[in-house]
Amino acid sequence: MNFNQRRWLVMTVALLAYLLVFFQRTALTVLQPDLERVFQLSATQFSSLSGVYLYLYALLQIPVGVLVDYVGARKTTYFGLFLAAIGAMIMAWAPSYAWLFFGRVLSSIGIAPIFLNCLKLSAEWFMPSEFATLSGITLFVGNFGALLSSYPLSWLVQITSWRISFMIVSVFTFLVAIFAWFFIKDKPSDCGFPNHFQSKPLTFQDTLHGLSITISKPAIILPTAIYSFSLASVLTLQAAWGARMVQTFLNISKSNAGLVVMFISVGIMSGALISGKLGDRFKKEQVLISFLIPASLLWVSFLFIHSLASTWVFAVWMLLVGFASAGFSLTFSLGKEISGHRYSGIGMSIVNGSGFIFTALIQNIYGRILDFSKTGDLYTKTGFLQGNYILIASSCLAALFAFIVYYHKTKEKKYDLIH
Repeated sequence: MNFNQRRWLVMTVALLAYLLVFFQRTALTVLQPDLERVFQLSATQFSSLSGVYLYLYALLQIPVGVLVDYVGARKTTYFGLFLAAIGAMIMAWAPSYAWLFFGRVLSSIGIAPIFLNCLKLSAEWFMPSEFATLSGITLFVGNFGALLSSYPLSWLVQITSWRISFMIVSVFTFLVAIFAWFFIKDKPSDCGFPNHFQSKPLTFQDTLHGLSITISKPAIILPTAIYSFSLASVLTLQAAWGARMVQTFLNISKSNAGLVVMFISVGIMSGALISGKLGDRFKKEQVLISFLIPASLLWVSFLFIHSLASTWVFAVWMLLVGFASAGFSLTFSLGKEISGHRYSGIGMSIVNGSGFIFTALIQNIYGRILDFSKTGDLYTKTGFLQGNYILIASSCLAALFAFIVYYHKTKEKKYDLIH
């Protein structure tokens, strides 16, 4: 293989692993009615089951960032997928909620390093001018996994069962883990090609030093805040409550609700590709506000469109929200610039981890609001509307922080995102 073929082989396997990350992250929104029926779950219990992934994923991001910089993407991808496969198998055979929860915990731990591995491999195998585009491609592939976990998963569950579906996921995850071991290489020199960046291998002390330096930079706060507020708003519907909200407002079947929610993934996929490409060609700060300000306005528009009770209105709204929200992919470029190439895994892990911690908190609050407004065993439109007020506010804060970044860059204040 020549260099270009080799680097795309490495990225293809890494991206295939990330597809599985998103699939497992968002699958519960379609499986919610089955899991509630089998395990007699309340909204709070289901939010905990969905949220434990987010809490663990988030809390592990900084340790994982250190590990990825120190050990490398190949080993962390292989062992992570192996553990995630075991977790999915346990969930498939879970006799109780406790076992279901335990399987979710193992899967969450296993897939925690995969996204950072994709970004790290992008930084090692591709030029800095290609990084935003690669970030967009990564989110595109990941959200294709989310798309597969919506209507296609709902169809698979209907013709088999949710347990058999999870067994299939487990087997496929094992296979991708094997591919990762044989085909992923941490950097070009592992295959006999020259590296883009010449640097000494990091010691564990080096990575801890890089962590302390990156955390001490005030600049890291802004991309972290942008990503956290934007991710929380869109992922709460995509990964947890979107299908049930659509069923409640439109009174349609579970499979049709899954089809509507799938449009969030379609929107993010296309938005990530376009925003990433634009981020490499123009100023990232301009592209960021060009996406996130419209995203906040779309969230505000939900206050008006929710009463229309039209399947296509909801589908188009979710498509546009997903597309505009995908601008948050550029925050990883900002995080990488702040930490520097040598500690890029750490910088991106801080942004990514903080986003998932905040999202987990928002999802838990969302579930409690639904439980509080519940009528018997049924969720209410009022409950979902009240919960969405929080998501609207979160999206507006993301746009505000994106504007602050843009303002400081354009006005050439003393604030510097890189130094």
